[in-house]
Amino acid sequence: MSGPIPVAAPQRVHDRLREASDGPRRVVHASSTALYVDLDGWCLGLVSATATRVPCALWSMLPDLGVLDPVVRVHRGRLVVGDRPVRVARLVDVTVTRVGRHEGARPRPEALMTSGVDLPADGRLTPAHLDRLVGRGPGLTPLGDDVLAGWFTTRAALGRPDGDLAAAVRRRLGATTLLSATLLDCAIRGEVLPQLADWLTTPTASATDALLAVGATSGAGLLAGARLALASIEDHTTPRRAA
Repeated sequence: MSGPIPVAAPQRVHDRLREASDGPRRVVHASSTALYVDLDGWCLGLVSATATRVPCALWSMLPDLGVLDPVVRVHRGRLVVGDRPVRVARLVDVTVTRVGRHEGARPRPEALMTSGVDLPADGRLTPAHLDRLVGRGPGLTPLGDDVLAGWFTTRAALGRPDGDLAAAVRRRLGATTLLSATLLDCAIRGEVLPQLADWLTTPTASATDALLAVGATSGAGLLAGARLALASIEDHTTPRRAA
């Protein structure tokens, strides 16, 4: 197998890659569906056709990344995996521009339980909650971080970001994994997984099932966080663009 790997890329991923210095990159995680590297303190991914299309990754149509040589470098603004350059064929928007009508947005008890902590029923998170959330839970994206990512993404989509809480999270990013810290940075900026974007736009049963199917617990954490954010804003049913 040879030749360039065509991908779709979120705009900010494309920009960060173009600004990165040339040289080898440390591989953070490698599997048949995803390859993550450290791009100057920010986690850049290359994902397969079947992987979750996270907003910090290059989205390929390759069915299996396990066939690639996991030696990665940056050369002239491009990621090179083994001897194969990754070519950005199109740019994609990973922000949510509309939030649909969510009836009864108060968080469900089972969703709150997924975080393993006592979260406020009114959805109003404060810095005091963060030490029980940031980096808490197993995996590349700990469950507590997924809850926060769902909360921040939803608040951004509603045009109601929380700058103080975002700053408090950024001060704690060293307490979690590089990938999770990067996804929290994306969430604060309103950059979102397609499954959560679909649920926010049209909260159907099938959209809920698709979101819950993301990862072992990531989808449940994102859903819990999104419901908390909706509950924290009384007029959440009014669609608005992110600021």
